[in-house]
Amino acid sequence: MRLLPISDFDIIFWLRAVLGAVGGVSSELLFGCKISVVGSGAACLDGLVPDYSSGILLALGLFLGSYYVVRLLWGKRFTKEQMGKIYTTGVGTYALLFIFSWILLFTLGVSYLNL
Repeated sequence: MRLLPISDFDIIFWLRAVLGAVGGVSSELLFGCKISVVGSGAACLDGLVPDYSSGILLALGLFLGSYYVVRLLWGKRFTKEQMGKIYTTGVGTYALLFIFSWILLFTLGVSYLNL
């Protein structure tokens, strides 16, 4: 049985998929609401408001960082026509996995204080 070859764009896609999930988890753990589960109801500790803009900036920074890492590691392998594809490969998967993991952890009330 012969397997299909894995292209560089497949590696870029899966790299960004993993980074999307890791970025969503990191955004919630670092910048999310620190929830107190003791007592009546769940509320943010000390009335603090979660910092969502920092979580989004982390996502943008991770995506741009992935572009520069890919360009540094595999940039010489691509032609000029393929260089534009480096930007767009895996961008949808990255965004959706980032949002999914961030919202899932927010909904479950997971923070580093609860772990």
